[in-house]
Amino acid sequence: MNKPQNSGNYIALLLLFIFNLISRIIPLKLWLFFGKIFGLFFYLVDPNHRKIVLINLRFAYGKEKNEKELKAIAISNFMHYGMMGFEWIHMMRLTRKGMDKLKSRIRVEGEEHLIAARKKNPSVIILSAHFGNWEYAHLYFADTFNRLNFIVRMIDNPLIEKERVFNNENFGVGILYKENGLRPAIKKLKNGEDLVIFSDRKANLREGIPCHFFNQKASTIPLIFSLASKYHIPVVPMFIYRTKDVTKHRLVFFPEMNIEGLDMTQATQLQNDTIEKAIREQPELWLWIHRKWKCYHEEIYS
Repeated sequence: MNKPQNSGNYIALLLLFIFNLISRIIPLKLWLFFGKIFGLFFYLVDPNHRKIVLINLRFAYGKEKNEKELKAIAISNFMHYGMMGFEWIHMMRLTRKGMDKLKSRIRVEGEEHLIAARKKNPSVIILSAHFGNWEYAHLYFADTFNRLNFIVRMIDNPLIEKERVFNNENFGVGILYKENGLRPAIKKLKNGEDLVIFSDRKANLREGIPCHFFNQKASTIPLIFSLASKYHIPVVPMFIYRTKDVTKHRLVFFPEMNIEGLDMTQATQLQNDTIEKAIREQPELWLWIHRKWKCYHEEIYS
């Protein structure tokens, strides 16, 4: 966070603030339409990322979907992340009033599963993924249910990273960094705070174990099983879905993962299956740009 600043960092931050001001004077639906067009533009002009997304989609779905269907998902995927980027700009320097408006656009389903899990333990582990607008999900959760901690990679621009930390910390989301965030995350779990873990990212062979994802072998981090079994903390899956009205979202809690009696591989496979189920419901919402299967299938990306 104490890296020396360059002019590019300041220009990028200034542009974000200018766009933030613009986003506040036009209707949100129109603002997200611009985000959708922005995402479509990148689909057309960014062949490298477009190629990775299509490779992953073909590898995951095989013969389940034809090429036309896969390309439609890829285009929708770019448009979704264009909208998510514009949503992030719109909520910069989020106020209490702005937070209340944000929460009014989110409908919660399955809250009873979170309540049931919390009766077993003051803190819970949230299983989630790079799916939907997870920034919205975390802010809603922390402002409504309990303080939530999130282990992330630092944004390359330290000025923009400060904005992310400001927004999140202001409403109860603790930002921890993956280089040294696990120890404080465990301490906070013991103190009654919750922890969200994204278990969908690519893992190298040293940190992951072999499981299957969309019926293809993938290296997967078993962190959730390790923490849940060692500290006896319930695991509740949580995913956020964009609705047909693109300004609105569904925040869905699923029943607690039953890992009792399972070994590490079985429990980690269960988490993969849970994430896959969410993705299959709305595949355009997942971050297909990850080289998810690289460890065991490097050839598909060459």
